[in-house]
Formats: sequence, structure tokens, C-alpha cells
Amino acid sequence: MTAETSKLETNDVETGNGALVLTERIHATPDQIFDYLVDRDKLLRWMGTDATIDPTPGGVFNVNINGRDVASGAYVEVDRPSKVVFTWGWEGSADVPPGSSTVEIALRADGADTIVELTHAGLPGGQGDPHRDGWTHYLARLVVAGVGGDPGHDSYRD
Repeated sequence: MTAETSKLETNDVETGNGALVLTERIHATPDQIFDYLVDRDKLLRWMGTDATIDPTPGGVFNVNINGRDVASGAYVEVDRPSKVVFTWGWEGSADVPPGSSTVEIALRADGADTIVELTHAGLPGGQGDPHRDGWTHYLARLVVAGVGGDPGHDSYRD
């Protein structure tokens, strides 16, 4: 199956409590996709230019997205192959400082596919749209990388 046909659905909901929820379907197993959340080299195939991660509860989550913007936090929960939770924020940001919000990525098998549900909670007002744009961009790249494809040049690095 090609990367183009692997992206079978996208769902985007902003809840009343400021949480952003995005859903993708990827033609791969949860175990395969899980590696793209906890293995530094695989993470960098779909997001970031550099990363320091320790995917254990309390371990560091630090991803240089584009050479300018660095997301920083800590892993809260790592439950192979179904869920990864980490805190999130931007180094140098007063709006969303490091560790001030929480990202949960849940993986659920659905036949030969995986339903990926990303929930970003704790974002202050005005931060939903830019984070929705960013996560939509990166989940689309995960859809391609997760099936062994090359997501190509990352326009968020420009």
C-alpha cells in the first residue's frame, strides 16, 4: 500500500476544555507505529531536526522542530504498544512554556490498520489553531513514515 492510500481518515475536534483531538488511520500495526514515538531515529523521520528523548516516565522529551523552535517536556506514560503521554511546551515561550501542556498519543488496532488519536490538552486560549496546524502537518508525515515511506522535505523547517 502506498503512503497516499495509507491515509484513510482524518478527524479534528477541539473540545470545550481546550483540548485538541486529531485522529489518523495508518496502514501499520500499533507496535510498528509505537516505535515512531519512542525511537529517536524513527521520530526524526517524521518530526524535528534533532531530539533528546528518554521514553520512560519522567524521562526527557526534547525535540528541535526546525532549528529555531524547540519543544520540551517529559514523558509521563509509556505503555507499549497502546499509548505515549508527554508534557509539551516551547523553550523561550511565555504562552506555552516547557512542560505546560500534555500530549497523549493513543494507538488502537483496527484490522490491519492503527487508529492514532492525538490529544493535546492544557493549551491556553489562542494556542489551539497553531498547534492544530502543526500536529496536522506532523501526523500526515507520520502516516507516510509509519508505512516505511519518505515524507520528504519538512516545510515546517523553512
